[in-house]
This record gives sequence, C-alpha cells and structure tokens, in this order.
Amino acid sequence: MSSNCESSSSDMTADGVPTTACAGCGSVVPFGAFCGCCGAYLGKGADRLHALRPRVFAVAPRERVLVPMVTTSIFPHLPQSYRNPFRLGILLLLLGLVCSSLLRFLGPLVIIAALGVPLLFGLYLWESGLLRDMPGHALVTAATMGAVLGVAWVLVTGGALARSYGIPMAAGFVLQNLLGVGLVISVGGAILMAVPALIIRALRPRTRESLDGFVIGALGALAFTAAATTTRLAPQFVSGLIDGVPRPRLLVESVLYGVAVPLTAAAAGGLLGILLWFRPGKRVGEHPWMVRAALLGFSGLVAVIYSAIWVIDDARMPKWPQLALHLLMAAIAMVAVRVCVQLALLHEEPDHYWRQPILCVHCERVVPDMAFCPACGAAARASSRSARRVRRQSPPVREAGTPGSDV
Repeated sequence: MSSNCESSSSDMTADGVPTTACAGCGSVVPFGAFCGCCGAYLGKGADRLHALRPRVFAVAPRERVLVPMVTTSIFPHLPQSYRNPFRLGILLLLLGLVCSSLLRFLGPLVIIAALGVPLLFGLYLWESGLLRDMPGHALVTAATMGAVLGVAWVLVTGGALARSYGIPMAAGFVLQNLLGVGLVISVGGAILMAVPALIIRALRPRTRESLDGFVIGALGALAFTAAATTTRLAPQFVSGLIDGVPRPRLLVESVLYGVAVPLTAAAAGGLLGILLWFRPGKRVGEHPWMVRAALLGFSGLVAVIYSAIWVIDDARMPKWPQLALHLLMAAIAMVAVRVCVQLALLHEEPDHYWRQPILCVHCERVVPDMAFCPACGAAARASSRSARRVRRQSPPVREAGTPGSDV
C-alpha cells in the first residue's frame, strides 16, 4: 500500500501546522527535525545523510546506528518502557551463567546456556504483540524447523569433530587436522540457520515488513543454536564429562555458548530475514537496487563472521582472549543487523497513513501519523502492528487552550 506523501508546495497544512520540502524525497511534510515520509534529516546535509542517517537509529532514536546495544539490536519491536526489564533479564542471564559455573551447578548451567537467550526472545514476541500480529504457523514452523536442523547438524557432525577438541563444552566446533572440513562445517551451520526463513519466504507470507523477516530469521537461528547446544551438552552432563572442567574454563565456555553464540546467531539470522522480506518503496529519488546490494553485502558478512569464528576456535589461544574475540564477533554481527534494519526501515514501502495526531511512544510528543516521527525520527514500523493500531484508535485529545501538535 502506498503512502500519501505530497509533492505540491505549501507552507501550512489544513490544521495550521507549518510545512517544508524534504531534500531527500521532495515531499512537502510537517516541519520538524525529520521528514515524516522518508525519515531523512530536514535542513542542511539532509540529502548527504539520507541513505543511512547514522546518528539516529530508527528503532531507538536516542541511540546511534553503529553502537551494538543488545536490546534494540535483537528485540527491535520492543516498546521503550520494556527495554530496561529486558536489559535486567540479560544481566540476570549472565549472572546465572557466572554463578552456576563458579558453584558448579551443572544442570542449571546447561539449561541457562542453551535456553536463556531463546526464552528472552520468546518473551519479546509476547510483550511486543508479535504473537498476535504474525501468523502463528510461520513462527511455529521457523522454531520447529530450526530446532530439528540444529539437532540433526550436531548428530551428523559431532561424532567426527568431538575428538579434535579437549574441552567437552566446545566439542564439535573445531577440527584440528582437517582444516577445510572444519571451515565447511562452521559456515554450513550458519547456512542451515537461514533455511527456516528461506522456506517461509518461499511460501509467500501475507505480510512483507522487513522486521517480520528479522523475527522469522532470528527465531529460526535461535532455535537452531538452542537445539544444537542442548544436544551437545546434555549427554556430557549426564555422563559426567563436564565435572572435570576447571571453574575458570567452565565460566568462559558458559558465557561463550550462553551469550556470544546465541546473540551472533540471532543477529545473523535476522539480517538474512531482512534481506528476504525487504520490499523497496516507490518514493522519488529512491534507488532500490543500491539498498538491495547493500543488504546482500551485509548478508555475505555472515559467512565472514562464521569463518572468523572458526579461525578463532582453531587458533587454540588462551580461553579469555578467545571469549573476547567471540564477543567481538557478536558485536560486529549486531552492528551489521542494525545497519540493515536502518536501511530497510528508511527505504521500504511504508504503510498508508492519514496524518491524524498520534502520540509518539519514543519522544512522547503529539505528531502527525506518518511513516516516521517528524520530531525524533523513529520509524512507525519499529512498533508492532497492534501497537500502531492502538495508537490510531486512541488519538490524543486536544484540551482547551493547548496547541494541537508539538511539531
């Protein structure tokens, strides 16, 4: 559905809101810091920075695009009021891994490492309203297919690789002698994580919002890693193989497989989902092939990241530097997915809107209902469809003697 951006010249809307022309798309929009149609900066330098807008993330306007904040990178639909509880959840996850490792509570350690981040992602789907907005069969299919592939991948490759690494929790990830096989297995796992998103996209889902693709891709990847980690660690816990691992090494491995691996997988899967779901807009001055090429290039970065992870594992370096490099790979993956989210939200086909007054949940100002908030630059599609519907059905009430808009 196309938007209703205007290209005719006007200095004032019917409601008395001043307007200006956007240098990025040429539309006449309400005057503010950002174009409500394309999200570009209004004013000096708007056209040069239109493609990415690096200083203001469309999901969280108070953050920069290139800063890998976990909550807004992995949970982009999450309402601002829920971000602190999810940050607390991540801290509790990390605390649980540390305490379980130091106290050698191996049962809880395996459960937290395998299911911690996936459970947080499930809570994100619930709290953001995505379980109501997105087709249930698509979510179930992505999770089930990812889990089945994860189990199958470990069963097929684990026996051949377990002899190559002396630490039980990392068994199956490094092949000391057959280097080429190890690289193929590492990158092959990353390719398998994308299969659920590919299958669901081939079934032609009803909705084509880019962040829908992020959700499907990230869910399938997280299910893959959760199933793979459980399949790899549970037998070792039952047989007592983990009992002999020193506490510092157990701590490193638990953070690696409980934090770094799932965050990297979620970002990589979400990035590939964005590429598959992206549908370019039809605004003046758009270059869809350039945006698609950029998204495709960042998707190729996934193979580079997993190749680098294989190199890090194969280097057999001390465990703390190895963990630091794994966390660095996770941060790079999150930056990559943030750039892709930004590009997709700025350049995809927007909703139809009516410019009626609504309350922006990011800056808490009353602004016209448009693809982007004219005051803070947040994308409307960074909220779930149910949240957008509620805002439109319950517009702000103008009180006597107060202006109709903050923009």
